[in-house]
Amino acid sequence: MDFLRSVPVLSGLLLVERNGMTFLDALPILQNGILAGVVVALVSAFLGVYVILKRIVFVSAAISQISSLGVACAFLVAVFFGHHASEVKSQFLSGPGLTSVVFACVAAIILARQVSEKRITRESILGIGYLLPAGLTLLILDLLSAEAHAIEDILFGNSVFVSVDQLRVQVATAVAVLLIHLLLYKEFIFTSLDPETATACGMRTQLFNRILLLTIAFTISVSIMSIGALPVFAFMVIPASAALTLTERLRNAFLLSVVFGVSAALVGFYLSFVFSLPTGPAMLTTAGLFLIPGGLRTLVQRWRLG
Repeated sequence: MDFLRSVPVLSGLLLVERNGMTFLDALPILQNGILAGVVVALVSAFLGVYVILKRIVFVSAAISQISSLGVACAFLVAVFFGHHASEVKSQFLSGPGLTSVVFACVAAIILARQVSEKRITRESILGIGYLLPAGLTLLILDLLSAEAHAIEDILFGNSVFVSVDQLRVQVATAVAVLLIHLLLYKEFIFTSLDPETATACGMRTQLFNRILLLTIAFTISVSIMSIGALPVFAFMVIPASAALTLTERLRNAFLLSVVFGVSAALVGFYLSFVFSLPTGPAMLTTAGLFLIPGGLRTLVQRWRLG
């Protein structure tokens, strides 16, 4: 403590007090939530570059809703057989976590298919895939109103209090997803940016597209139960958008997106403590600030051309 007080910057940041407790004192309580937020931000921001480049933002939104429906269905079935919601919540790996992953992965496989029917466009399918699960989830929450608090904790996440089991699953998911992308980086890039040429070269474009969507679905389904659906979607879209407005080099875009995402998670979490703000919206708003440099760069370029 004495050492920190002697360093102006550290003392100002870590020893700020809220409700009788400094941020440094609260770290043992908050550390799992901070680590989970950083891990989610890192992986989501990395995958977000693909999401933006492939223009599948609403695919990720639909997968998020379908994953949430899987969680709600797990609680509905369990309560039907006489189990209490708190008991189901404790079975993170074998209960709602498992159904969330299954629902999300099935959705990813279906949404990866090309739609040839002219009357039912891909946009229509995405709209149905987003709205119908959202409505069903709300109906289930209404049916289980007595258990709503326990369900909402795992459905929408609790960024402050993340269990050790959740953090372990989150880290394992991140390692697995990043390892897959390390091994298949060239294939993912080629099939994402130029699918026609990739197909002509004999590459199994549909297969790599499905694997890519499965990694996105797996990340979303696990992450929403750690920090909530809203910040996960924000980390999947905003950092990548900010990065792609600042650079045209793909490797730089991945790097910048990850830096923006992780920074938003850390700063947003800190601001939520200092100003007693909801953690998810604080991280989302912080991520939005990284859009400013790219926006200014775009305005300057247009002004020069004009």
